[in-house]
Amino acid sequence: MVFIYFTDYILLDQKVCQLSSSLSSNILSYTFPQNFSEEKKRFFAELEKKEEYNPKFIYAPRNPLFNYFSVSPTFNVYKNELKELLSEVGRDSLGLIYERKLLDLFDRLELVRSVGTANFSTNSESYYGSIDKSALKLAEELVQKETKFKSKTISMNRAKQVINSFLKKKKLKYKITMRPHSSSSFSVNIRTKNIFINQDYVFTKESLKRLIAHEIESHIYRYENGVRQPYLIFAKGLSKETLKTEEGLAVYVEEKKKINTDLQLKNYAGRVVAINLALKKNFYDTFISLTQYFSKEDAYNLTFRAKRGIHSQEEKGAFTKDNVYLKGYLSVKEYLKDRSIEDLFYGRYAIEDAPLVFDVDGLKKPKYLPEFK
Repeated sequence: MVFIYFTDYILLDQKVCQLSSSLSSNILSYTFPQNFSEEKKRFFAELEKKEEYNPKFIYAPRNPLFNYFSVSPTFNVYKNELKELLSEVGRDSLGLIYERKLLDLFDRLELVRSVGTANFSTNSESYYGSIDKSALKLAEELVQKETKFKSKTISMNRAKQVINSFLKKKKLKYKITMRPHSSSSFSVNIRTKNIFINQDYVFTKESLKRLIAHEIESHIYRYENGVRQPYLIFAKGLSKETLKTEEGLAVYVEEKKKINTDLQLKNYAGRVVAINLALKKNFYDTFISLTQYFSKEDAYNLTFRAKRGIHSQEEKGAFTKDNVYLKGYLSVKEYLKDRSIEDLFYGRYAIEDAPLVFDVDGLKKPKYLPEFK
């Protein structure tokens, strides 16, 4: 084992986290089309006439990304400095953690660059992984289940009050931000400390509980625990498998809290089935297949999530990110059979990273953990 001075790791941590913050790599911001609403209206208008129509999505220009590769000297400076640092740290656990983070960053940036191109589906599958056979089998079983659910709606103002009250109680300084329609009803940006909610979203008691469990007690808690660690990398996220554990753990927390499990699991399952169909079919045919199990509105949303970012909706291919929810849930459930849930809350990392994580000195016990009755 090669030993280095502790200060070298502090410098490495700063450099890697600076690179992570500097490079725009939020894939979702690039896969949401500029003409989403118009194309959705046209799709359903053509459907009413019993005509096949595949949306023609227009994506935001990716030119700013090119600055990080061929134009901006900053990228090369960071890359060269990090390569030099990585060559000095040896092969101990902490050095391997930073190496995994760098590989994740570079792979993710290549994925972003390919949005709307013929390579996007292949790059997506390479980054997020192929569909797991056991997850697909479970998904195909779940989508066939009949789920009936009724819950009283809650006004947006009341929902905001409940969320803000929960945040205040936990001393978490996040703000609620309303946004136009997005592929997710709600989400969180932990870097900017924003909880985003679609402006036309209608809350129910169950969906409000799910937002708190999924976005706050899972995603935000892991991030805030990571900030408290001796290295900021634990807040930034480690390997590319981190997302699988991140979303799988959030689904697991929902289940443990008994939050509308059947209906939500069917939705997660629908995402896997949609991806499996989209890899073989165009947008229209994927939608038609999903209407066997979902309403037209839900079938469209699932199809869109599976086909966003694809070069042409008339072709087969999928954005495979949503595959991680069910696959991650199964892996988290298996991992926690003989371990405490606390083991996944020291920061943002994957189950695959855990052996390296727990070999790091100076880790602080998680301050934030989900509460189960």
